[in-house]
Amino acid sequence: MSDFIQWTYENRLQISIDLAAGSVSGIANCISSHPLDTVKVRMQMSNDGVLSTLNKIFKNEGTKGFYKGMSFPILSIPITNAIVFSVYEFWRSFFIGNSNKQLTYFQTAFCGSIAGSSAAFFSCPIELTKCKLQMQSTEKIYKNPIDCIQQIYKKEGFKSLFRGMCATQQREILGYSAQFAVYELIKDFFCGFSQKAEPSTANLLISGGLAGVSCWTIGYPQDTIKTILQCQKPTDQGIYKVRFYDGGFLDCLRKKIISEGIGSIWKGYSVCIFRSFYANAIGFYAYELAKENITSYYQQY
Repeated sequence: MSDFIQWTYENRLQISIDLAAGSVSGIANCISSHPLDTVKVRMQMSNDGVLSTLNKIFKNEGTKGFYKGMSFPILSIPITNAIVFSVYEFWRSFFIGNSNKQLTYFQTAFCGSIAGSSAAFFSCPIELTKCKLQMQSTEKIYKNPIDCIQQIYKKEGFKSLFRGMCATQQREILGYSAQFAVYELIKDFFCGFSQKAEPSTANLLISGGLAGVSCWTIGYPQDTIKTILQCQKPTDQGIYKVRFYDGGFLDCLRKKIISEGIGSIWKGYSVCIFRSFYANAIGFYAYELAKENITSYYQQY
């Protein structure tokens, strides 16, 4: 019985550490990446290039235009990241327990996919609200994130808050499985190369950056379709055949490729990859640093 109580305490402590460290990582990631995320969303919904999109936002909306829709993510993304990292660490401990064994890269990818799927239920409505606010240029339909949610709920119903869920699930499952596997792979490679047991700051930053690139590369087409489905206006409903198993994903993907070509689902990719490298480098480093400091704090008391 005492062993069970000790096990329960240790696991609750580890979960609280992962939640706190994940929250710190989420805040760091959101603050550093949101301006270029706005550019990415605008490019996905238009035929403009990087420079013309940057110029339009700055000219018509000023510097504040790059931060549209940020208030909701900066409050909620820490929770999303906390879910991702805590679920990942939970499944990691499921495979190895309290031992010092390392996960295989397949097991790491599996843990990442479960973490991504768990986070998708929370991140889908957040992404919907963020994208709606980011697409507002001159015409202001929504005052703030709460007003956006209320209007969507009143006009389109509760289900509409989860529009694009299928695309979000695909993006998160594929993206996070690649992200965690690549992070561990690159980190192990540099540790082996330098013959050091502990990764250096440069190792963590490079590993986190490349992990972010892999995450967004494998999940980018799904993100483009998600953006299209979430940004369509109520008057555009019915353009895509919404089936219960895909939420309109396949029909939207097919029509997008037929009308604009395969390259259309990669609009904004260059901006996204640049953003994902530095934002995830900062995010992973913040997570590792926060986790180390919080753990040492608990050990003192």
